[in-house]
Amino acid sequence: MSDDLFSDDFFADEEKVETSVPLKPWNVLIVDDEEEIHRVTKMALNKFEFENRPLNFICAKSAKEGQQAFLDHQDIAMVLLDVVMETEHAGLELAKWIRDEHGDLNVRIVLRTGQPGQSPEQAVIKDYDINDYKAKTELTAQKLYTSTLTALRAYQHIMILERSKLGMEQVVKATKNVMDKLGFVAFSKAALEQIITLINVSDTMLLDISDHLTTDTAIIEVDPYKHTAQMICGTGVFQEVKQQNTYFDELPFQQLLNRALESEASVFDEQEILIYCTSAHHSVVFYIVTEQSLGQVDRHLLEVFTENLVVGLKNIDLNEQMKRSQREVIYRLTEVVENRSNETGYHVKRVARYCELLGRLYGLDEEECEIILFASPLHDIGKVGTPDRVLNKPGKLDADEWAIMQTHAEAGQNMLEGSDLELLDAGAIIAGTHHERWDGTGYPKGTSGENIPIYGRICSLADIFDALCSKRVYKDPWSIEDVFKYIQSESGKFFDPKLVELFLANKDQFLKIREELKDPE
Repeated sequence: MSDDLFSDDFFADEEKVETSVPLKPWNVLIVDDEEEIHRVTKMALNKFEFENRPLNFICAKSAKEGQQAFLDHQDIAMVLLDVVMETEHAGLELAKWIRDEHGDLNVRIVLRTGQPGQSPEQAVIKDYDINDYKAKTELTAQKLYTSTLTALRAYQHIMILERSKLGMEQVVKATKNVMDKLGFVAFSKAALEQIITLINVSDTMLLDISDHLTTDTAIIEVDPYKHTAQMICGTGVFQEVKQQNTYFDELPFQQLLNRALESEASVFDEQEILIYCTSAHHSVVFYIVTEQSLGQVDRHLLEVFTENLVVGLKNIDLNEQMKRSQREVIYRLTEVVENRSNETGYHVKRVARYCELLGRLYGLDEEECEIILFASPLHDIGKVGTPDRVLNKPGKLDADEWAIMQTHAEAGQNMLEGSDLELLDAGAIIAGTHHERWDGTGYPKGTSGENIPIYGRICSLADIFDALCSKRVYKDPWSIEDVFKYIQSESGKFFDPKLVELFLANKDQFLKIREELKDPE
């Protein structure tokens, strides 16, 4: 090796780039059985930097130690590898092990030999997957510098391509995970989780803003019947932003938000990103803070993922349009029942809200709670076929009349099932099972316990609670105290014991709904 390596001013003219954030060094493995080679190599490359990243030297004195170095480090960028060590071809055998057995095709291998005659360059280059071949006698400081720079630049390009490939695989996987979420809130949460995975950020915040995304002040409002919403998702220091009484002009990323809204495009600043996605009925922005500037690969991945999110939002629009159509059908069908009976529309609205609340308390997910909220108004749809003399009889029904009344459950199920529409299919289940009893003495089939679908068990309790509290042509309303006593007494008989326990433990919430939707005087 040339004495030029010992020159103190060899790197004096190299440009130094100051950086406030220390960057991870490049791992360079030196495999050589001569201690002097290790010392000289480290001395010569002591001040070397590439892309503002210094070198971190890992030393091995034999091929066996070189293998262990690869087992201990997952990101070795370059190997300066001697050929003759414990055996004449130990270095060549290590190079073969690195590629074939260890499976590292990315590391750049520079072969250095003091005896080039034993391992001719042409034969070595042809038979082994190495990237450079140098005789130690010709490896001057300049050539060592050039070989190192060339190897690291090649490694960097390979890793960019590898990361891009893996990143695109992640985008495909992330897109699938997000597209599985049909509800807007669930979609936005899933999208945020996948963005975190794609660019490796943490400490997240999800802010729900139901008003339109504008530069004006907006206060959060929550309406279970309003399904067009806006979301702001953020990371980092903004995790403490509250979900109540939050104003746009209080958000620290307001300027980025304004830029995104004006351009209707994502905004990429040095360490701040605002991803903007919009469709006909939804808008969502994701605010991201990174410790370092986002690389070109990460930015490209986010842009591709954003395009897929826009497609997802459009799918949500279509899905919600279909749901709105189903709900409209349900409302029209419910009006038919209301017009034929003396019950008001407030009964079905209260039952729907009770069902949704019970579903949440029971642990149903957001989508299931939404389904039962909008499908439960169909619970008495079968009454359209019940004669007026039975449906609106002011007194107690006789045995024949009661038998006729009981047919409405199965009739309702038959009307609704088989549509392949989610809400109508759920309505069929509710209509057919909401008069079954936990102990198996209900109708129409005498199903018992958990064999009764949970939608039917929930609607049964909600329907009976509202019926007992309300005035009917055949009875006056019961007192609240008597209603609660009755429901308690029917735990394990009429009603699912777990639902009764949840109902009684949260009775104030049910009474609040009753008060909000009380019948007109």
